[in-house]
Amino acid sequence: MLLAAVHASPAPAWGQPGGVVCPEGSVADIVIDTNSVFDLEGGTRDGRFGWAYRLANTLHARTDAEVVRRELLFDVGDCYDVELLRDSERLLRGFTFLANAEVYGIRMPNGQVQVIVDTQDEWSTRIRPRLGSGGTLGLRGIRVVEENVLGTGQQIGLFYEQEEDDGETIYGAEYSTPQMFGTRWNLDLEVARTEVGQSYLASVTYPFVGEQGLRASRQSVERRDRYFEVLIPDGDELARVWVPVRREQFEIAAAIRRSGGRYRHTVLGAAVAGERIEFPGLARFADPDREVPGVLSGFDTRWDPAHSVRVMAMAGQRNVWFVRRRGVETVNGIEDIQLGVEADASFGPTIPGFSSTNDIAAGIGLFAAAEPRVGSLVGMHFTAQAKRSYETVPDLPEWNDVLAEIDAWAHLRPGLNSRHSLVAKVSAVGGWHPRVPFQLTLGENTGLRGFPDHVDAGSRRIVGSLEHRMLLSGPFSDLVDLGTVVFADAGKVWDGEFASADESPIRGSVGLGLRAAFPPGSRQTLQVGVGFPLDRPPGVGTVRVSVRLGVALGMNRGGLDSQLLRSAWYTLESSDFVFPSATP
Repeated sequence: MLLAAVHASPAPAWGQPGGVVCPEGSVADIVIDTNSVFDLEGGTRDGRFGWAYRLANTLHARTDAEVVRRELLFDVGDCYDVELLRDSERLLRGFTFLANAEVYGIRMPNGQVQVIVDTQDEWSTRIRPRLGSGGTLGLRGIRVVEENVLGTGQQIGLFYEQEEDDGETIYGAEYSTPQMFGTRWNLDLEVARTEVGQSYLASVTYPFVGEQGLRASRQSVERRDRYFEVLIPDGDELARVWVPVRREQFEIAAAIRRSGGRYRHTVLGAAVAGERIEFPGLARFADPDREVPGVLSGFDTRWDPAHSVRVMAMAGQRNVWFVRRRGVETVNGIEDIQLGVEADASFGPTIPGFSSTNDIAAGIGLFAAAEPRVGSLVGMHFTAQAKRSYETVPDLPEWNDVLAEIDAWAHLRPGLNSRHSLVAKVSAVGGWHPRVPFQLTLGENTGLRGFPDHVDAGSRRIVGSLEHRMLLSGPFSDLVDLGTVVFADAGKVWDGEFASADESPIRGSVGLGLRAAFPPGSRQTLQVGVGFPLDRPPGVGTVRVSVRLGVALGMNRGGLDSQLLRSAWYTLESSDFVFPSATP
């Protein structure tokens, strides 16, 4: 790369308006080169698949240069700063429609610098089937998304989902843009029809711009009408009960950074947020032929509707840096890995007269990651939220709605360019004294591959996983990245209002799979795997086939487990204002 060489080269000090001196010179010119999905220069792709490469590039709308230019943290005439170039690279690579971005400077004879911005597009039209698991695969839904409409960076999509066999049906549309009206404001819209009613989301966000931005804000309104599925013991199996839930939320939030040096920030934020939860209907069994006698008696009075408006305050510290690595969470794509420490805490009381409860909400979050040896990464993430009630509620302790999650992971490689990697992860989640529907399950959907989606239920869960990944080479490496994975999982759940026992046995599984990314270097990963439970006799009926987009073992850099999230109340986190998002 030219970055290091340019940064180290001597240059005369250039002056700027206002007497500012540029010791590394100033930016004289910016050249933006946006490349299509496949690089056809040099004749390296003129073989038997040459027609396919050319066809793909013809069908793909190349990213407009102005979309790239708006994300740069510098302009012509600014002082040349290599860190701003690197930060701009990370911003560009944060877009799902770009496979890679390189930003570097070339020293000109007069000491000024010409900056080159070189980007490579992803294939942006995505057809994402949602498949069931088991001996045969069943289509549970489909999502069709164009992530870069006519090269503008805008995303539009349609989706249809069925939660389980004969389960809740959901369909809708979504739209988003990272540059609303040509600015840095982000806009997200979604509307859906569910069997309970309707859902919608409208969000407008101005994020912290890379590591240089000092102000951010967010406004959103959301409504979710969904069934909350509760699993009830029914002999050796679990029967499904659907509880209709309507959740509404609005938020007006802002945050500022106080810089203690590059990549070292104190973050302060505040928000006014409102929430409402209702139960518009009666609970029922998903399968009328699987009703468990006596279960629904009193089920509809188990949880009370509630609403609140609260003022939240947040403080955090962000001391991070980044390393660029290839094939960590992707098959062989370039990734920016955040290292260092990020922590925050928030609290907020309800406003009397606007709330049905009198409490104070609190949340904490911690992320830490390191690279003890080049190419080997370790890290952890912890988050928790709870409420302290100031009123007496029968059978409810002072602290309630407690949710917590901790993840620890390691990605180990013999060398930086090794094709082999070993990935380990342990995830523990739990909930205590909920005032809303809450349940955790153990199974395929929660990290225990080789089992049905839900095999045990409770309110605490721990899952540990180990993977060996290998990048393959072969005659198709110019068309697609391929890799193999061999895995072993183990986990258990315990406690819970509807658990079949005080705790489940420790369940384990092993399996193998194939990982693929199209085109080569893409950061979009498709994984197909076959899992075998260890507590059941081997056979065709016990083999579980899974298809997923993304990785099973990822580096959780923020947010809650999906089953915790459906029962969580509003909290304010510093990562909510960061782009690229701290949550994968």
